[in-house]
Amino acid sequence: MDRVEIIKNHILPINNNILNEIECSKIKIFEYKNGCKRIILNRIEAYNSLSIDMLKFLFKKLIEYNDDENCKFVIIHSCSKKLFCSGGDIKEFAQCSQSPTGINPFIKLEYTMNHLIHTFKKPILSFINGITMGGGVGLSGHCTHRIVGDNVQWAMPENRIGYFPDVGSSYLLSRLGSIGLYLGMVGTRINSNDLIKTNLATHYIPNDLLDKTLEELCNNENIKGNNEIDLILNKYSKNLIIDKKSSHLIKFKSMIDKCFNRDFKSVIEVLNQLKKECRNDTNENYEKEWASKTLSILLESCAPTSVFVSFETIKRGLKMNIDQIIQMEIRVGTRIGDRQDLSQGVYKTLIDKSYKPIFTPSSIYNVNQSFIDSLFLPFNDEVLEFNN
Repeated sequence: MDRVEIIKNHILPINNNILNEIECSKIKIFEYKNGCKRIILNRIEAYNSLSIDMLKFLFKKLIEYNDDENCKFVIIHSCSKKLFCSGGDIKEFAQCSQSPTGINPFIKLEYTMNHLIHTFKKPILSFINGITMGGGVGLSGHCTHRIVGDNVQWAMPENRIGYFPDVGSSYLLSRLGSIGLYLGMVGTRINSNDLIKTNLATHYIPNDLLDKTLEELCNNENIKGNNEIDLILNKYSKNLIIDKKSSHLIKFKSMIDKCFNRDFKSVIEVLNQLKKECRNDTNENYEKEWASKTLSILLESCAPTSVFVSFETIKRGLKMNIDQIIQMEIRVGTRIGDRQDLSQGVYKTLIDKSYKPIFTPSSIYNVNQSFIDSLFLPFNDEVLEFNN
């Protein structure tokens, strides 16, 4: 029995309601009689990282389904409950950055797909569990329904490899105030409780009910749109206890609000506030430790240029619509992706695994704000721009 059949038998009961099966580039699609199009990520050996071929196939099918009157809704999930998607294929991404065309073709494809998901004309559901980072956030976070299971590890850690939080996350994070700035700049991992609290997820369904939920969605012949989908999701969804014990963002909310104040005008203000909270004797010890650890991450683990860029994209993103967000991210991503910070970050993190990249500049206090501003300018060549 081949791998596809094993996966099919594991996640799907024998079902005569399947009209069509498609497999391409580590993606499996089942099309059902009730109008459901079920997309399953199947590159588990690479943590479901999205290659260019996967992105091309996904984008093609989503365009098709968006205009297909027989498609009523789309589901995206992984073949494993241990992970959803770890992001874009970083090694392939880094290779693109060294090519004559740079990373622009890669990111235009991915970000345009994120834009399509955000503006999709029909319900589109993501079921996320386990590792969900970078491109996995872009694939799931723009869906109309964002369902989390028990063991989500969600993060946007791009600053640590010399890039920046992308895939339309400037839209998602900018709407979260201080929390969004914190998640984007620091790349902290959060869980299902945090995602529900921030509305980055819409439903929590325990792992042992996920298969039943998917089965009913794929086979219920009465689904016409959001109302019927909501009824099914609400049938299986449960309430989570969201408090200081279960939620990182709740536990440190007062500190996050002070140190990543949405009214701050610069990265330096964030750093100064973190230093102040490290010395503030009115704080609890665990709060001082959080401030110290967060400061250390920004100063020692992240690319200085990336920290400044993430601050700017999230601050600017609050006043932009999704079209403008994608345009901004393509401009910034194309330029920052051509720098040696990215190749350094990828090599030191994924190849030699020393986790000690040499970024330029090496100090966050040597970043030139004029250079940061130049990353946001329109291109001279319109071919590089976002064409919706």
